[in-house]
Amino acid sequence: MQTEECTGSGGEGVVGEDGVRRAVDNEEEKVTYSYSFFHFHLCLASLYIMMTLTNWYQPDTTTQAMQSTMPAVWVKMCSSWLGLGLYLWTLLAPLIFPDRDFS
Repeated sequence: MQTEECTGSGGEGVVGEDGVRRAVDNEEEKVTYSYSFFHFHLCLASLYIMMTLTNWYQPDTTTQAMQSTMPAVWVKMCSSWLGLGLYLWTLLAPLIFPDRDFS
């Protein structure tokens, strides 16, 4: 059970039997986080992976320094594809299996 003690006023909460005010997780009307904020950070993370794959963080180096060994390239590519696959699965799984509870 994920509850936390609310301090101050103005927060939506329920007072429990022990007298402690508990936070309520009610996402029917709105969520407590921003979808656009999440997707912005996911975009920044994918740009970072792209930069590490192409060595954009060292633009003034010669082409000799920009060569990576193939195992290192494949590790980066596989981790990128695995992250993308996991993200797409979290988006598509509720659509593919509508009767399953993913909570």
